[in-house]
Amino acid sequence: MKKTIKRRAVLKGALGGAMALGFPAVVRGAKPYDGRVLSVFSYAGPWEKTIKAHMIKPFEEATGARVKLDVGWWDMLPRLKASPPGQPVYDVVITDPTQGFPSIEEGLFQKYDPANVPNAANIYQGLQDNWIQKEQWGVNVGAAMMVLAFNTEMVSDVPQHWTDVTRSDLAGEISMYDSLYQSLYAFAMIKAGLDGRPGEARAELEKSLDDVLAFAKENRDLVRLWWTSAGDFIAKTLQKEVAGGIVHSVPAFIAEDGGKPIKSVIPSEGTASVHVFWTITEGTREKRLAEEWMNWFYRTDFQTDWGTVAKLPVGNLEAAAMAAEKSPFYKRFLPATVEDWERISYYPYDIYFAGDNWKRLNDFWDREVLRKG
Repeated sequence: MKKTIKRRAVLKGALGGAMALGFPAVVRGAKPYDGRVLSVFSYAGPWEKTIKAHMIKPFEEATGARVKLDVGWWDMLPRLKASPPGQPVYDVVITDPTQGFPSIEEGLFQKYDPANVPNAANIYQGLQDNWIQKEQWGVNVGAAMMVLAFNTEMVSDVPQHWTDVTRSDLAGEISMYDSLYQSLYAFAMIKAGLDGRPGEARAELEKSLDDVLAFAKENRDLVRLWWTSAGDFIAKTLQKEVAGGIVHSVPAFIAEDGGKPIKSVIPSEGTASVHVFWTITEGTREKRLAEEWMNWFYRTDFQTDWGTVAKLPVGNLEAAAMAAEKSPFYKRFLPATVEDWERISYYPYDIYFAGDNWKRLNDFWDREVLRKG
């Protein structure tokens, strides 16, 4: 009897110590996170669809946790900031530099432990070579690329280069994003190409940001319609309100793959992609489970689905090769090798956020480009 009591005391002490450290208690037949809830924010559209269809159920079955998924676009940050101290509405979120960089400075996110996210090491090195992942603030995700997309019923000779949007036959028929992080870069691509330096948009911005701003102002009338969502761009293009223009890749790819009269082009001089990353909120009680979520996201099987279903670039190179083999559409447009990835860069957020640039750029963009002074 004394031995039985002693064993129970030891077991109770071990379980109590594990729980105090934040580790799930190990009970025979139990899963590691039974009874826990992980609150996740993801972008909507293909992101939501693919995560719901291919990630949540197997993640829940493996961990025992329940995933509470919330989706949106720019609305994550206001919801997070409205959370009570120490009780963030989300445990792990997907975000981008325009919201994520300032939020890191404000202390809204925390670093992850790379030992708990080993699958992040499978990401293409060029995606990892960024201060977000190097300093463990988040795990970078291959996201939508900048592409040309046109209605083939309106344009038989679909543009193949960024400078082609200046063609006289397309005057007054172009649409571009109202957000400067993409469209200022697009104007830099156009300017560099017209000056005989195709593909050197970043160098153009580094050399003289003010010259690119002036170029955007001078050529703002190339744009008939400034789109606010890529879905809106596709709708307006299919309705023939515009012939096409410059847009995020995913909705253009989905429309084309779905048989719509949309032709997508990634110019040979290169392109840029949105920089997005998974990051963990400060104050969450589920940090370790959030790390499990990020690690699961970069499993090879899920990443293959990410490329073929969501039609987004796959950073896991083994999965990228599998996606290209499985999907002719992925093979045609999306990066399957190191060489493919080398033709893609992030938008130059480091330039945009240097010093007081971000505020200055937005003020100029809103006043002089969108509103024409």
